[in-house]
Amino acid sequence: MVDKFQRIYISTVEGAFEEMLHSALSQIDAVGLIKLAIFSQPADNFEYRENLATIDKVAEDIFGNQPPLTSYIAQKTSHGGVTVEATFITDTNVTIEHHRNYRLITIDGCTELMTGGIVPRFEGGSTFEQSTDIFEGIAKMLSSNGFKPSDIYRQWNYIPGITVLNDGSQNYQEFNDARSIFYGSDIWTGGYPAATGIGTSAGGVVVEICAIKGELCANLPIDNPLQIAAHNYSQQVLDGKVIEQLSERTTPKFERARLLGNTVLISGTAAIKGECSNYSNDAVEQAAETMEIMDKLTSKENIPVENNGSQYDLLRVYVKREQDIPAVKEYIQSHYPAAQKHYLVADVCRPELLIEIEGVARI
Repeated sequence: MVDKFQRIYISTVEGAFEEMLHSALSQIDAVGLIKLAIFSQPADNFEYRENLATIDKVAEDIFGNQPPLTSYIAQKTSHGGVTVEATFITDTNVTIEHHRNYRLITIDGCTELMTGGIVPRFEGGSTFEQSTDIFEGIAKMLSSNGFKPSDIYRQWNYIPGITVLNDGSQNYQEFNDARSIFYGSDIWTGGYPAATGIGTSAGGVVVEICAIKGELCANLPIDNPLQIAAHNYSQQVLDGKVIEQLSERTTPKFERARLLGNTVLISGTAAIKGECSNYSNDAVEQAAETMEIMDKLTSKENIPVENNGSQYDLLRVYVKREQDIPAVKEYIQSHYPAAQKHYLVADVCRPELLIEIEGVARI
């Protein structure tokens, strides 16, 4: 596998999106840079599309004619400007094959496929239609490079109005149904990817994936004894009507985490024990329970290889109500001071949940 690490950069100026983006990106050393996840809140879908074009322009201005992969996520940052989560490759003896919105990274007979943000080829349409279009494109991308869907080990799923119901059909459930149909084309003997499904404020559905083949080191799903696996949820905790193409609502197809080498890739995690939500209206209480669940997930005893424990390297904290960020930030910082972290305003996959946290830990 290719060794990677993340760093967080924030804009240091106020003003137009292009100015804030340039401020954040100009702080980044291009050595080893492979991918940028860019967070800010556009006013509407039109501004989102304008900002996408601006990202391409500014990234090329700063990084040259082979800029890193980019993904633009319409979520307000805790400081109101632009936050960039940059991914770097530490290995120098890799071969990188550049494509428009993905990279093939090869080292020692192992090849990884990493994408930027993949969006539908059309504007509008239902969440199911957008998601189906994205997964059709991903299927072709994987197949043309000798990958299978079950080679995906990490996936991010950004869904506008994630819990909104349209004539009884929930956006998140529509996404899950499209994902289940796509995943149904393969046999998942090694478990599903680690994944995040989270709300956005503008734009359409956006998906990012990382896949791997030829890997000889650990590539294992990690369950959590405090939670029912999401792909085993009962119909009682799923929302929205059943779509015509299926006989029932399908479950979210992801693992609580995945171990890749010595890296624990932690899926989006909320205050859910068993399959039941914490209904507290206290965001700090939900944050504390979420971290309790993540601590159990990443504990020495729960990681499926011999290890001496793990340490969080990165925490991405999604907070539903902006006014809760200061208290949540104080709690997370006081209990987990060593981890890099940033805070975003986003709807979570169940209406009663106020917090979701994803991250990376090292064993």
